[in-house]
Amino acid sequence: MSIKIFVMTHKQFEAPTDSMYVPLQVGHAISPELGYLADDTGDNISRKNKSFCELTGIYWLWKNYHACDYIGICHYRRYLINRQGLIFTERELMRLLQNHDMITPKLLTLNTSYFNGFSQNHHQKDLLITEQVISEKYPDYLPVFHHMVHDVHTYFGNIFITSKERFDAYCEWLFDILFEVECRVDISNYDNYCKRLFGFLSEFLLTVYIAKQNLSTYECMVGMSGEKHETRVLRESLAKCFANGDYQKASPFSWKAMRNARTF
Repeated sequence: MSIKIFVMTHKQFEAPTDSMYVPLQVGHAISPELGYLADDTGDNISRKNKSFCELTGIYWLWKNYHACDYIGICHYRRYLINRQGLIFTERELMRLLQNHDMITPKLLTLNTSYFNGFSQNHHQKDLLITEQVISEKYPDYLPVFHHMVHDVHTYFGNIFITSKERFDAYCEWLFDILFEVECRVDISNYDNYCKRLFGFLSEFLLTVYIAKQNLSTYECMVGMSGEKHETRVLRESLAKCFANGDYQKASPFSWKAMRNARTF
């Protein structure tokens, strides 16, 4: 059994020395060469990177990479870490994955519902269109979507580790929804932040997928390096929760803090 953790990046960085962690340049089709494995060969959506963010790398892995049993996604600034504050080793991950379907960051508790937060900081219609697409394509997911969208909990960052089989099944579901949403929305006049729509939507859709599939998750801390100011604020808030032994949730966090902490 083997594990590969792909580190999504759009710039050069100091990669972990453990060969389990593999840098993957996203948006390579529209960006300068960095010398890493890239997302623009074979079946790819690399040119969509400005709106799909790290999803162009996730799509590439779904379609083109089949050389591992378990697969993980992290970012050049953010890694899942153990309780000692270190990035996971393959032995640690294998042990956890024997008892859990997926390893994720801590489920965040926001200071408002996901619907309110999205509506205040993005274009509400895009979330409503996503709801409509789910009602048409995956109606059995709609009750969970309705519940979660008015709840205050969500995962962030598209950071997770799971079996390649489950990863592929999730990607098939996710991109089927997002590509249909893409056909129905016009982002041409959005600012650069809001143009990252599909990256933002996918974070919430991962939360919906985990809930609907009733997946067993192991939630852990996220280590952050080379961080922006907003990222440091989020990290320090998380650290307070962990120091107090609050491993069930990290709350409350503002929508802005969570969004600004995104790598892409």
